[in-house]
Amino acid sequence: MKLTLAAAALLALAVTGALSELISVQPKLPVNPKHSFEEWQDIFSAQTLVPERCESCRQGTTPQPGVAGQVVAKGHDSRIIGGAAAESGQFPWQGQLRMDNSYFCGCSVISDVWILSAGHCVSGFSSFVVVLGSLYTQSGDPNRVVVTSRTGIAHENYDAWRISDDISVIKLSSSIGNWRADIRPILLPSASQAGNTFDGAASVLSGWGRYGTDSVSSSISDRLQYVNLVVIPNRECAQTFGASIRSTNVCTRGSSKAGGPVGACNGDSGGALVVPDSGRYIQVGIVSFGTSLGCNLQYPSAFTRVTPYLRWISDKTNIAIRN
Repeated sequence: MKLTLAAAALLALAVTGALSELISVQPKLPVNPKHSFEEWQDIFSAQTLVPERCESCRQGTTPQPGVAGQVVAKGHDSRIIGGAAAESGQFPWQGQLRMDNSYFCGCSVISDVWILSAGHCVSGFSSFVVVLGSLYTQSGDPNRVVVTSRTGIAHENYDAWRISDDISVIKLSSSIGNWRADIRPILLPSASQAGNTFDGAASVLSGWGRYGTDSVSSSISDRLQYVNLVVIPNRECAQTFGASIRSTNVCTRGSSKAGGPVGACNGDSGGALVVPDSGRYIQVGIVSFGTSLGCNLQYPSAFTRVTPYLRWISDKTNIAIRN
């Protein structure tokens, strides 16, 4: 990858900057809203999955590589909030996304030149640095691959106020290069899975989210963490977040062996929620928002559901979606 002096300087700053100086951008919402009976009926009816509407979207022609979603994952028994560390190659699609040298999100690899993340991780930002192949947020890891981008595409209907259509893709300035055990793409769901709610599915989330007991004072983890979660019905999630939950969301809950709550937190935004599927992993969610009360409480974590946006992803990236 060839860089101008200015770009090289920007890259050096973005990669060597202390993570504690970077600002996570995960939206936080109040919980347990008050609604009338009629309003709750409307909210619950809005949870029915509907076919993706993207009449202008073109079908991509480039299949994902055969290694997509392949990983020999070790036992999942820890958590992002207070959790144990992930191992090298356990989540090879996981990336660090640094925006304008000041902000931090997670992201996932979906091809050699395309990254998937949340809309709020791209909207309003102009420069991006993606770090792959490293468990650590500091710059001393010689195995890391760093690629820049100035092409972040948030969904056209992304609404920061409503936190709707919270999805984006980022085109890298150059190819990631050869796939290896600790860098490979996550597999996107197939078109036939678009009607699957994944309710009750065992899922896994990885990220560098805050690992203290609250979402305000604790720091972002310096090593990649992961957590086991279970997908819950949208109607259950809507009881916490009200009208902010739609059919284009997917939600999870989880608990540790000690009985404490687990879930996403600041710094995990844009990261991938994955489920096992026929020996591989597919991405079913993108970390979107949590509660304003902190990360260590028994509230769900909310994600953007990937399946309603398969045609949109295909149109923007030219990735062919499996039938």
